[in-house]
Amino acid sequence: MVRAVSWKAVYATDLQSYWALLPVPLLYLAWRALGGGRSRGGPLPAAAPFVDAYAVAFAIETLIDPLATGPLSRLLGIAGTGAATAVMVFFVLLGDFRVYLLVFALLAIAAGRPWRAALPRAAAWTLLVPLVAYPASIAIGAVRPDADPNTIWLVYESVFVLVALGLRQRLPREAAVEPAALRDFLREVLGYVALYYVLWATADVLIQLAGLDVGWLLRIVPNQLYYAFWIPFVVWRFSARR
Repeated sequence: MVRAVSWKAVYATDLQSYWALLPVPLLYLAWRALGGGRSRGGPLPAAAPFVDAYAVAFAIETLIDPLATGPLSRLLGIAGTGAATAVMVFFVLLGDFRVYLLVFALLAIAAGRPWRAALPRAAAWTLLVPLVAYPASIAIGAVRPDADPNTIWLVYESVFVLVALGLRQRLPREAAVEPAALRDFLREVLGYVALYYVLWATADVLIQLAGLDVGWLLRIVPNQLYYAFWIPFVVWRFSARR
């Protein structure tokens, strides 16, 4: 008899959770070391140096994140403790911060200001989703004590989709978004982010509400989009916009 594949078990493996997320950013960094992978001007030539530095910094962060929250936590003996949770939350917030930093730094550069001027705005927006999702998940738990303990992630993902799409819709009203190619690039970026959060939310609906194991298989796709392909996507689309 052929044993059915448990996608939850596959999802929990180190191969899926960590090692499969590393080759693409490693290849990008190797390409940069060989002189390739730069943004080639893009829709805002003044921002090209920032985009290039951003790509290297967050490609490195992409390598550190899954290792710090997985094998390194086990090696240090903190897996399953509050310290491991704190590390995981830090990297979740950092993963969202990188999106806001890219968007608001490019807006700042387009307005003739240094990219560092965007740091407070990016940090403030990073806190928006958790400040909504955490109380909402507590309220859900109070009303439905039998709710899945991971409901907070479904709420978080759903709220982030709304925020990303709302910001994407708001961009045409940003006075600093010129030229139009920059606005189009930023809309592509926010659409990409909304996509991986939609996929995560859909997977969690299948897992938490429908009890379907296939939700774990679906979850692998946004993991790759979030970790492996974020930097290549940003550099590729920035370079493609003229």
